[in-house]
Amino acid sequence: METPFPLIGFFCDTPMVGSGYLAMLQTGLLAGCRKWNCLLVIASFELHDADMPARVAEIVRHVPLCGVVLPEPMCDMPGLLGVLQAAGLPVVRIAPHTEDATTFDICIDNEQAAYDVMQHLVGLGHKRIAFIKGPPDHGDANARYAGFRKAMKAAGLPIEEALCVQSATFDYSSGTIAADELLARRPLPTAVFACNDEIAAAVLEAARRRGIKIPEDLSIAGFDDAPLARLVLPTLTTCRQRMELIGYTAVDFIVNPPILGDVRQRIQPHELVVRESTARAPDSVTGHEPPSNSPL
Repeated sequence: METPFPLIGFFCDTPMVGSGYLAMLQTGLLAGCRKWNCLLVIASFELHDADMPARVAEIVRHVPLCGVVLPEPMCDMPGLLGVLQAAGLPVVRIAPHTEDATTFDICIDNEQAAYDVMQHLVGLGHKRIAFIKGPPDHGDANARYAGFRKAMKAAGLPIEEALCVQSATFDYSSGTIAADELLARRPLPTAVFACNDEIAAAVLEAARRRGIKIPEDLSIAGFDDAPLARLVLPTLTTCRQRMELIGYTAVDFIVNPPILGDVRQRIQPHELVVRESTARAPDSVTGHEPPSNSPL
């Protein structure tokens, strides 16, 4: 197959398709492709499919890609990286958590970013802060949890393991299960830090069903600043990572790669965005019961 346009591959995991995170990243990738007059080829894969490397090898044999962009966690899979490197393709990794001297890497400091969100919550007087963790095999999720624990320790606050619940994935439905588990516990926390905005939105809805007022009774913070964060009510306090810029930079890396080895990695900035979902802790910081008119 011949094409007058360079083709850039974007390989992602199926559970993340449709997420705000990938939507923002793809927006940036498409902007970069317009700049360089390229086309974007998107393929999704099941993370635990043993045949994934073979499927990728088949794609790169038949599609004349000039490079591939891999988000986390696919960017940390040795078998997949080996296939792409054997094909001689430049690889840009988004948020990797392993070392590889042959790839171009773009990331934010997820641990520091989570720490900054926690500094905001602690600064509002919250002492019983819950955390909803992301997928256990996801490096970004683990780094954000590490930032949460680091901030709690720095503030001299105890980490209550019962308030650190797991979401199976980053999506809303898994977040709803985790939110229901957390909000059924007593006493309630005064703040919840969710590993991403979809999970935070699920906490908002779970709290609404219980008659828990946000942010008067419970503050909620998310991560990513996906479009969803500005659409829910109340709007979400979150940590913005500039996914559009990251995608745009990824295309630059492939089409116009840097020559010097010391610029193979670029750390992108993050920014705390304070909106309506967080406020000062209620007078009782030891927890509180849902209002008596709660349906649950």
